[in-house]
Amino acid sequence: MIKKGIIWIISILVVLVIIGWGIYILRQQQSYGAIVHKKSKALLTISLDDILLNQFFDKWQTAPSRGQDFAKKLNRLKDNGIDIKANVFLFSLEETPKSFYAFFDLKDEQQFLTFLKEGLAIDSIERNAYPGVNYAYQETHKIAFVWKGKELLVGLGFDLVEKRDEMLQLIRSDEGRITIEKFIHNPSTLTQKSLRYSNISTNNFVEFELKGNRIDVAGEFTSKAWNFPNEYLVRELVDQHYIGKGWLNFSDIQFHALVKNLLRDMPLETDSIMAHARGNYLDIEILKNKVAQRDTIISYAVDENFETVEEMTAYDSKVPEIRLGIQGDEDLSRFLPNKLFYQWFQKGDGQHTILSTSSTIAQQHSKYHKTDDLAHLAIHLSDWPNEFKLSSILLLKTIASDLNLTLKVTHSDKLVLRGKIQDYSR
Repeated sequence: MIKKGIIWIISILVVLVIIGWGIYILRQQQSYGAIVHKKSKALLTISLDDILLNQFFDKWQTAPSRGQDFAKKLNRLKDNGIDIKANVFLFSLEETPKSFYAFFDLKDEQQFLTFLKEGLAIDSIERNAYPGVNYAYQETHKIAFVWKGKELLVGLGFDLVEKRDEMLQLIRSDEGRITIEKFIHNPSTLTQKSLRYSNISTNNFVEFELKGNRIDVAGEFTSKAWNFPNEYLVRELVDQHYIGKGWLNFSDIQFHALVKNLLRDMPLETDSIMAHARGNYLDIEILKNKVAQRDTIISYAVDENFETVEEMTAYDSKVPEIRLGIQGDEDLSRFLPNKLFYQWFQKGDGQHTILSTSSTIAQQHSKYHKTDDLAHLAIHLSDWPNEFKLSSILLLKTIASDLNLTLKVTHSDKLVLRGKIQDYSR
């Protein structure tokens, strides 16, 4: 009797597994009817069923409160009145994507309006932007909605305010619409990871795969315009007691332009620095410890003869210990700052100039090694100071504890990205 009972239980479990697998396959196939635009330049694929199967939201229970709040908001997406399939395919019409769109069906407009108001705090809805077409935008979440009857277009990303008319046009016209299975020969290749970015013209991609308490990152990039060397000389960075560290070799003209644009946002002699950074290499270390710095506040007062006099007051402060390494010629040091947010001290070792917030930098000796890594970045997000207001890192800090990425040269015209994002539940 017991044996028959065990057989029945096993049989029921097998049937349930088969049914579950069948439902999973069916939902996958249904999602391939999603609509994109035939002029799409890039696709962003989110494999929602796979993410939910990995219990993605539960893994944030040990994250900081902001991360837990974010996870709860994402979990409420199921009550938004939108028919969301197993996979979501977002498309971009831009050569350099800053925003993506996705078409959905509205199941319940009233539930959708409740979601806009209570879930996203959107109170202002532009009714009849065109006859029968409604528009809503939320700046904080960088999300916009345009809907007409049972059709809904969702926009995600930056510059969405400028994309309003484009979104209205997309929802009003059927021209250019095509299903993902007709646009991509085998759409299942896009849904093998939790999230994937694909460039249509170059076949470059980045994938994120959820694995328990971590996300594995992988990507490949090729360009006929590239001609990377296969070996680089980099400074040996600290391997412990750091908040963040990384290096970048920017000999390629596109990488060079990227670094130059980043520096332009700072009060630096950018053109002179880049002209003398002939080594095309920079690195950074942000250490956990802090160092003492003495600064002077200059104020003005009026003396007994009613003349303005200058008063200088010295004060001491503790600042993060940061080191910046830049490869360049012997004149580079003349254009590097002595003060930018903090005081900076210099040390030259022939090919490199090291800037540091620590006055003891001159006593430290640098070592170098060869590598085929074009770039590397490692950040202990849990230790990242809130005063370092890099919005992308502060957002990632709410849901992840560590970030580690490496960009490797595998051929003169090919780069491979590998990395890992670790959450707080490890």
